[in-house]
Amino acid sequence: MNAISLNNLWSYLQGLSLTASNQRWLATHLMEAAESVEKKQHKAELMFPKIPKDYKPSAKVMAMTLGKLPEGVDLEKELEERWQEWT
Repeated sequence: MNAISLNNLWSYLQGLSLTASNQRWLATHLMEAAESVEKKQHKAELMFPKIPKDYKPSAKVMAMTLGKLPEGVDLEKELEERWQEWT
């Protein structure tokens, strides 16, 4: 929706004689709809590339990704935090 349409919608809503309860109801439903759209957009962004079976990473990539983790790193905690960020 463009800015003019949103302004017209806002003017229309202001012209209605809504009670506080009706305004809360409308606000709640608008927020739920916005959250639903955000979740759908976020899920669409979590697409992983397809990696061919014969792909062989370069030695530089291997050096950056393989090996021991630094001391004190809790892998389970790190994975949980990443999943929470992604979802």
